[in-house]
Amino acid sequence: MVAMIISFVQSAIEHLPYVWFELTLACMATVAYLVMSGRARQRKTGKVTFHTDSKTVDMSSDRDPRDIASAQSVLVLKAIQQGNVCEACDMMNKLPEVIAGHVPDNLSKHLLLAVARMPRSPDVMTKMKTLDGKISSAAFEAAVADALRSNMDAKICRQLHMLSNSLSITKSSETFENLANAYFFDAPALRTLVEEATAPVTMAFATAVLQSEAARSDSALADELFNKVAEDEHSYLRDMLDEAANSPVTTQRTPPAGSTSKSTSFGDIMALKECVSGANLSNGGELSSKVIAMRANDIRSCGKNGDLRGAAKIFQRLGSQGETPVIINSMLEACIQNKDMKMAQECFNEAKALGVADASVYNTMVKAHLAQENEGAAKYLLAELSDKGLSITRTSYHGLLNARVNAKDLKGAWKLVEEMQAAGFTPNAVTCSILMKMKLSSSNDMSRVLALVEAMDQPMDEVLFLSIVEACIRSGRLELLTRQFNKLSEQKPPVFLSAATFGTMIKAYGHARDTKRVWVLWEQMLAHGAVPTSVTLGCMVEALVANGCAFDAWQLTQKMWSVKESKPLVNTVIYSSILKGFAHNKENDQVLAVYKDMRAIGIQPNVITYNTILNSFAQGGAMNLVPGLLDDMKAADPPVEPDIVTYSTIVKGFCNSSNLDRALAVLKDMKASGKYKPDEDLYNSLLSGCAKEHRPDEALQLLSEMKKSGIPPSNYTLSMLVKLMGRCKRLNQAFIMIEDISQEYGLKINIQVYTCLIQGCFNANQAGKAVALHDKILKEGLRPDAMTYTVLVRGCLQAGLVEKGAELARCAHGFGSLVPPGHTNKPGLEEGCLEDVVAALGGFGSEGGKDIQKELGHLQTTSSARKGGRPTQAPGMQARAQATRGGGGRPTSRA
Repeated sequence: MVAMIISFVQSAIEHLPYVWFELTLACMATVAYLVMSGRARQRKTGKVTFHTDSKTVDMSSDRDPRDIASAQSVLVLKAIQQGNVCEACDMMNKLPEVIAGHVPDNLSKHLLLAVARMPRSPDVMTKMKTLDGKISSAAFEAAVADALRSNMDAKICRQLHMLSNSLSITKSSETFENLANAYFFDAPALRTLVEEATAPVTMAFATAVLQSEAARSDSALADELFNKVAEDEHSYLRDMLDEAANSPVTTQRTPPAGSTSKSTSFGDIMALKECVSGANLSNGGELSSKVIAMRANDIRSCGKNGDLRGAAKIFQRLGSQGETPVIINSMLEACIQNKDMKMAQECFNEAKALGVADASVYNTMVKAHLAQENEGAAKYLLAELSDKGLSITRTSYHGLLNARVNAKDLKGAWKLVEEMQAAGFTPNAVTCSILMKMKLSSSNDMSRVLALVEAMDQPMDEVLFLSIVEACIRSGRLELLTRQFNKLSEQKPPVFLSAATFGTMIKAYGHARDTKRVWVLWEQMLAHGAVPTSVTLGCMVEALVANGCAFDAWQLTQKMWSVKESKPLVNTVIYSSILKGFAHNKENDQVLAVYKDMRAIGIQPNVITYNTILNSFAQGGAMNLVPGLLDDMKAADPPVEPDIVTYSTIVKGFCNSSNLDRALAVLKDMKASGKYKPDEDLYNSLLSGCAKEHRPDEALQLLSEMKKSGIPPSNYTLSMLVKLMGRCKRLNQAFIMIEDISQEYGLKINIQVYTCLIQGCFNANQAGKAVALHDKILKEGLRPDAMTYTVLVRGCLQAGLVEKGAELARCAHGFGSLVPPGHTNKPGLEEGCLEDVVAALGGFGSEGGKDIQKELGHLQTTSSARKGGRPTQAPGMQARAQATRGGGGRPTSRA
């Protein structure tokens, strides 16, 4: 055994050099493989890196996009923390979310705080302007809240405030409240904040302003605030302000020692508020109105933040001290905001049981029920309120009035207005605006509302006038709008309307085809100093173009372009409208002139612009200009890609110009591109071209392609096919096609298809089939129109079936044996057809002519709307028949 082991070891030692050599070769091969495969993978994935001054981030395409975005955000955040704001802005602008128009809220908050802490720098502000309009209200609210929680100086809040205005950031109601707390001692900053706030301001914001030391030292600030507070809150806020002014702790409210100017920290403000809360407790342990307002504010804030549970906790902690209308109202509002009507009802019932439910509490519940569209419960509470001798507010009446208007109950709305007036409430601008929301169709209703407007205590403002404008437009009473506008122009003090209001009126008068008034409004807008916008200019251009004044619209646009201030208002949409006007009139020379002018001044045409020009070429028969325009689309920077409308327009143009082969080539190119699939309109245009050139085989191939593409044929499609088969004398195929398609697609054949089939029968010299189709149409319950009967009558006359033609003429007017019992359809005939019948019967001197004149001579003939003709009286029919019959009987003297 030992000898065998020794022998094995000696053999292994002998082979060791060979094993080592093989192992070395294997290791070298492995290393080579790993190196080469790594390079191949790098080439395959297309590795990209994101460079910053501090770090390089792998952006390989095989990484998860969310990981890439997360890595970018980390670098941006790091740059902000290091104070490299400009670099952070540059990196932010490369983020997908920022490119799409939104800076992530977390990054926005940190960036705003970092910039607010830094000295103002032009370079930093230039970089920040690249984020204009991309920072959300929530991010700004979080930044202000963080500044306050971190006991930052109020100067930081002012910097944030200025940033919000520079970067077009919307401020939420919570932000306004937080900034008001920050400006406790800063009257100028607080006044600016109040001026920015939109009326009506929230009670929380109003309370925060009036609690500040700044409001006590600046009476104008308080007056400005009261202009933006709802009327029913005035008395409460006045009482609170008076009590606060006489508070013994007022003298304690001084800026902390060592603070600069009038700024203070949020911690100092909260300490002062706690001091006030403790000092305002009366000897009986009841809360003063000041502290009540603060606790009500806390409850409302919880409700706005969606924390109904927190609001309920505050309410419960107050216990019996919270049994006041102010506290009850704040709790009701928190319940209503969080849509918990059950808790709101319990709170309201408890308030009634305790006897503290005053008019304000009732009115809050009324608003809650109206918001839930429970008008019956709201009316019940108002009746209960009246029985208790408590007053109903104007707001409650407005809520009920709005409910009646939404229910389209104008009679009930007027009854509520009468009840308001009986209760001593004069209708104001809000009342009239609510009434204006209804379609006031009668002159009496419009006059009643306008009488309320004139009886108002306060002068009309732009908001109310805009309601009048919209009501007059809806009811089509522009003469009343003109009268009201003239009255407003004479009002003292004058009301300066915005360009948007003028634009609405210009659009309305444009629809009414009153171009004279349109120009008057435009000149008045400029005279009043209202700065027109691109929308206003667009309304003016559209109004002119719609009324055939495209050249005037072009001149106005050129004038606006020549003025530096109004030059930015001219855009692609406005030029496209002008092109549409010239294209509608088939003025190709003017279309080209406008297009050249547009390119010369640097206005980039879009696909709608090019489609408008192509449509002009198609309608005006200028298809030779199409290739050059398509080259312009390709050469544009960036190139303008044709869409399905582009292809359809070109196809239609070639079909109209009898060039079906070119149209089919366009279809082939579109399919080859793979971007768009032909739709029904495109196929119908091609079928129309086939009918025009008498090419049934191509038409049947197109029909087959439609079916394979899942596009069901319509009646219009069928009418094109039937027309084509009739012209090609393939009548049997037309009948089979109608039968097959109607059954396959459940299509109900309309009168236009049958009219085409009737015409095809006459073309194939099969008048009997055409007349039989008339009977079939009536049996199917269809109503033949004037065109159908005209085709039938003239076809019969040409086929020598004069009596049958005369009978069908009588049927067209509701007479004769062919009219089914109870059939009331009387479409008449196209102009000139009745004269043809009389001439075929031998003229007015013949017996047949006399008979049909006696039956139908008092009737008017029907003109085709497509031909734009006018109905003709029987005397005119007789005169034309005499002039054209060429001796077919002697003229009669009868009318």
